[in-house]
Amino acid sequence: MTACRAALLGPGAALEQRVERDAVQVVRGLGDGPALVDRVADPRLEAGVGLLEAGLQLQERQPLVLRERLHELGGDGRDGAQLAGDRVVGHDPDVSRRAADGVAAHPLVGRIVPHLAGEVHAVGGVVRDALLGLPPSGDADLVVEGPAIPLAQEAGRAVGARVVAHERFGTAALEMPHGGTVDMVTARRETYARPGALPDVVPGTLLDDLARRDFTVNAMALGLSGAATGLLTDPHGGLADLDARVVRALRPGSFAEDPSRLVRAARYAARLGFTLAPETEAEAREAAPRLDLSSARVADELERMLGEATAGEALALLAALGVPWARPDAPARLEALEAAAARVGAPPVPLWALRLGAGVAPEAVAGAAVPGWAAGVAAEVARGPELAARLAEAGTPSEIDAVLRTTPAATAIAALAGGAEAVAAWWIGDRDRQPLVGGADLVAAGIPPGPAIGRALAAVRALLLDGHLQDDRDVQVHTALRIARGEDVP
Repeated sequence: MTACRAALLGPGAALEQRVERDAVQVVRGLGDGPALVDRVADPRLEAGVGLLEAGLQLQERQPLVLRERLHELGGDGRDGAQLAGDRVVGHDPDVSRRAADGVAAHPLVGRIVPHLAGEVHAVGGVVRDALLGLPPSGDADLVVEGPAIPLAQEAGRAVGARVVAHERFGTAALEMPHGGTVDMVTARRETYARPGALPDVVPGTLLDDLARRDFTVNAMALGLSGAATGLLTDPHGGLADLDARVVRALRPGSFAEDPSRLVRAARYAARLGFTLAPETEAEAREAAPRLDLSSARVADELERMLGEATAGEALALLAALGVPWARPDAPARLEALEAAAARVGAPPVPLWALRLGAGVAPEAVAGAAVPGWAAGVAAEVARGPELAARLAEAGTPSEIDAVLRTTPAATAIAALAGGAEAVAAWWIGDRDRQPLVGGADLVAAGIPPGPAIGRALAAVRALLLDGHLQDDRDVQVHTALRIARGEDVP
């Protein structure tokens, strides 16, 4: 066993005695006063633990780690990973309180907490964002040390949520009645048969569950019920990496184990304004050339990334790391495309699909495991420059109208992003301008139904757009009849 450093025990103090594994389950209250030993597992060691309780003071935050369990942490033992027995010593009370207040403010967590029982922890993004002081948003992830599905079903009934259980993984999703999802998972260990495969899982502890996660800043937990309520669990130095503003993979080989984590690393770095830790960046550069969008897991993560406002910066980071299908100029391309999509009159197109077409190489999109409609939108975006060139050659409003009326919305948006202002002018002007004459008028005047009516109405519309016809119904009807009969129009 390791000895506590003198700084943790008080000036000049030393602890040479051996503290048995699992003797102390939770040490709480590290701060400006004595630490509290929550429970002693072996009464025979109570006297020794009493000495520890009396002496622990937070003079400087140094790790208290049981050497026998270091191999389970998957990290490098940086400051912030403090363990006693099977539990992690929380940081000072202010940090735990900050995390608890932020997590409690999350609307989904706030609704579900009164209906939890046993050892349940909030994990991942909800804890990370609370510590960063970000406003609560999105879904919430909870880890249950025990069977999660029965607890999820009971909590779901209490709040009126629809519960979708996945027996294979011991997980359940609570689809909340007013929107949002709370995922509850049984604490588990994971192994991967091959890169990109679904994991093989077995039940485990909270520490096991945190050790299977992707990055240190996502491998922290806050107790919501049970003995650890209100305590921050941070076995991998996530808080230190939050302070340093770095994204660090939890263990070597993380990107080989699950290539989609490379996209996720770029997403978090861009969203949070973080950088990649040096060893994480080195592994990312090694994995980047082989990142394959035909993998459903990679494509799903790409869709999440493209749904965020910082998608351009994330794509640029992927390109800088060596991902061949990510466009290095994605930030500028996406900014122009998003500005075009926000113009008055722009037709609605899912933004992430537009970004797919602007930020990912077309040949990669063709083989990507994305929905077919999204790949189609991306292909339409790629034709934007061609449309812009055609519009530049159009000489009259009616010629522009003839082109744009048969053009997919995504292509028109992309052309506008490339500088074709004729698109925006058409959206707010000629697109919805209609003649005052209709087919019924021509039939009533004796023109039989058929192609002649369609040709006449199209010709009247063109004359109207080009300023050759008045906004007068009688004039337009007379002109349409002459065209339908094959007569010359002055």
